[in-house]
Amino acid sequence: MNLKSAGSQFFLAILVTAVTVYFIVSVWKISSNTEGFAQLKRNEGFAGPAKGAGIPDCLRDSQEASDIYEQFATKTNTSEEGPDDLRELTLILSKLCCLKKDLLSPSGIVEATRYQQYSTAHDLEPVAETTARCLAKTIPPRDLELSFDKWTMRGKELIRKLCTSFVLSDSEVNNVDKNYKSLIADVYDIAKGKCLKGESSIGGKRGPRDVNPYTPPALEELREYKGYY
Repeated sequence: MNLKSAGSQFFLAILVTAVTVYFIVSVWKISSNTEGFAQLKRNEGFAGPAKGAGIPDCLRDSQEASDIYEQFATKTNTSEEGPDDLRELTLILSKLCCLKKDLLSPSGIVEATRYQQYSTAHDLEPVAETTARCLAKTIPPRDLELSFDKWTMRGKELIRKLCTSFVLSDSEVNNVDKNYKSLIADVYDIAKGKCLKGESSIGGKRGPRDVNPYTPPALEELREYKGYY
């Protein structure tokens, strides 16, 4: 082996070693960054929705909702509309459970309900927006009442159809109706206490740039108008 050939092999060996070291270091850095980002996600709360496990969402916040779902999940469907009706009813149950979860949470932020899908069939507005207005004490009593009325009526209609599709007995139908009535009453009672009582937060008050009522000084001295006599 001549000197030139030996030198080439030595250079090639150094090059291979350098590439190998660079590859190992790069893999280690990527792995470290990934683990750090995953840890950041866990620390910052980006790991996923805080809805809880099970069906419907926020299952642990209402035994009534769980019982209603299980009543149909353990039966055999006999109609074409049954699965779609059950999916919508499950969505309503999830919204009620997650609304209760957010309203009772000490954090005072919209968390569980912000992952709930909006449906024109039973929603006046996204339930997360209802939760936000509740927590800010800015939702009018009538708006809250209308939201619950729509959930109540649509839920009852779906339950009536599902009881036929899944062939429930009279006692099972009465049990589902009782549980749904209890669920609505429970969440609505909590909502009235959390949404309608107390002072509105700063987010619900008029700011200096918002339109504010104004009465000219000349009109403040006028007596109350009671019509012509």
